[in-house]
Amino acid sequence: MLERHARELGNASVLIHAVRGFGKNFKLADGSKAVDHLCSSYAVDKEVNGKHCVYFLRGAEVHENSFLKTFLEAGVSLDQPAAINDRKYTLRDLAESGKALFRCDPKDLFRYDDVRFRYDPTFKEPRQTPAGQPAEDRGELIHEHLPWGLIAFSTWSPGKSAWTNAYGETIDLAPVIDRAMAEYEGSCALGQESLMRGEPAPKSFRDEIKKYSCFGLHSAYGFLACVKNGYVNDDLPGRVKRMMDLLTYRLKGDAEAIDQEYAQAAGTTSAHLVEAFKLRARVKLFGHAFEAINYARLHNLVTFTAAQERRIQAGERAFYDSLVKMRALDWEMMRKSLGEKFVSDIVIALGHAARAMKLLTPQNPDAIA
Repeated sequence: MLERHARELGNASVLIHAVRGFGKNFKLADGSKAVDHLCSSYAVDKEVNGKHCVYFLRGAEVHENSFLKTFLEAGVSLDQPAAINDRKYTLRDLAESGKALFRCDPKDLFRYDDVRFRYDPTFKEPRQTPAGQPAEDRGELIHEHLPWGLIAFSTWSPGKSAWTNAYGETIDLAPVIDRAMAEYEGSCALGQESLMRGEPAPKSFRDEIKKYSCFGLHSAYGFLACVKNGYVNDDLPGRVKRMMDLLTYRLKGDAEAIDQEYAQAAGTTSAHLVEAFKLRARVKLFGHAFEAINYARLHNLVTFTAAQERRIQAGERAFYDSLVKMRALDWEMMRKSLGEKFVSDIVIALGHAARAMKLLTPQNPDAIA
């Protein structure tokens, strides 16, 4: 499903997730490499305080540093070119520029939300958030961008946490990780008691966790990557183990909550469309969750208990069942009725699902030479 539909759709989001699922050598239908296409089509640059910085258009990568961290994890050469007009850059330049452009105050994770880029295809200047924006609407960095930066920067500079960005601000990754983890722990606490009783994830937790991209599971993977790359301050390894324990309960509790949410739509729209929405959500949940679980296994970051393994095995069966049902959907109907973006979102979820299933096999996309 991933290979076929990524090539058919060919947009930046599905192609970067095909790289996620197949590795750095994934090719387009014409035989060219997806990595070359992405670097030649979507890289741009700008000057900040006299320094040229290269990055990928937000409209293409959606989450800051998502292309960068995917390329780094997939083992793309640091000499991979990204030319912009007559200026030539490399993946190495993209990594250094990512650090230079990164802005975060660990004492106030929302500080720069009102000046972050907001899906501007020209990417010339940041647009300001309207004055008086409600506090509950804040959180662009923590919910939409930080996990990818944590993965990219911890991978690029393992255990080396401090640098000065292009704005002259000191960035220390260790306290950023600590504060982000505390924010995430607070969100997870809303569902902990119910989930550990074996109940569906409660609405208060679902409302909060859905503020994060992909049910907060990019955040979980991001914290695992930080531990793997040597960031262990503030009892991060212990906190990650507790986070992963809750994740094993979420395999059942979140899936049941998804089923309940879409059951409420029954009778108000086509049963086929409701099933498509539900399966998209379930595959998104399981694909991202098992990517984190198998990444933790691969790098010996967490040793799962017998009880956790039982919950994981039950989740694996539900994951398989959801994928089989998704394959049987009428994809042409989905494209016509729900639009190409809906199908793209499914393919994106499949990218994580594919990587999750391959991480512990010889087909690990991070290991392709």
